[in-house]
Amino acid sequence: MAEQRWVEISVEVAPDAVDDVVGLLSRYCTGGAVVEEMPGNAGRRSLVKGFLPVWDAETRSKLEIALLLLSRTAPISEPRVTVLEPADWAEAWKAFFPPQHIGEHTVIVPTWQPYDPAPGEVIIQLDPGMAFGTGLHATTRLCLLAIERYLPPGARVLDVGTGSGILAIAAALQGAATVEAIDVDPVSVRVAADNAALNAVSDRVHVSLGTVGGRGHHDVPRHTATGYDLVLANILAEVIIDLADGLVAAVRPGGLLVSSGIIASKAAAVATALEGVGLRDVAREEEGDWVALVGRREG
Repeated sequence: MAEQRWVEISVEVAPDAVDDVVGLLSRYCTGGAVVEEMPGNAGRRSLVKGFLPVWDAETRSKLEIALLLLSRTAPISEPRVTVLEPADWAEAWKAFFPPQHIGEHTVIVPTWQPYDPAPGEVIIQLDPGMAFGTGLHATTRLCLLAIERYLPPGARVLDVGTGSGILAIAAALQGAATVEAIDVDPVSVRVAADNAALNAVSDRVHVSLGTVGGRGHHDVPRHTATGYDLVLANILAEVIIDLADGLVAAVRPGGLLVSSGIIASKAAAVATALEGVGLRDVAREEEGDWVALVGRREG
């Protein structure tokens, strides 16, 4: 049946154009966009992918035109379009998702891979489905490292733009008492909830449709709870700037905000926006061309 088949649209992208391509694919594609480092090409080119139902020719045409126009001014390839049969779709993620060792003891293990954990390792089982966040990209790794370094025992955590739920699950497995995980994409909400259940943390991780504000997604419920010890936001530079007030307001005085998904050239603008609404002692954590900012709310 046509409804069971998907079109994969992929673009090779230089680091300074990743945000633009992710923004386009996130606007049009089901489940947002996925960023993968290209083997043997770390830090120079990434592969950005999105997926559409094969029957949605109108949206596909709009996206292809938008990408072709962008390719005239940005360092990206022309889009490659592949129709995936059901079996191909089931395998599409697996080729790019080996077990990932991150930091001192975090290991992300796909559900289809056998893995024998070493003593002291924290295992996150993940089936990313169609949601962003597999641990393959530097933006996710920087957040996972920040959780290892900065998560207080028994913390109350908010994960904004949870995607696959990987950060929320990592926080729960590493000592958070409660984690609220929100996303504007219903597919991500479903995938993150499934992954929380897979990792037996559904009692501590609550996943829901939501946003902390900003100009877009007015049809999405506003998450207004505050007083979090740690807020995580692995999204895009422009979105962090747009959500700056809501992100910082969610942090308790003295608590921490970790924001990632930021290309290095945009880090200063993001830091300025966050400092403008009360974040202090903002530090940079870097991997290649990507930056995570860690700051403390004043008060």
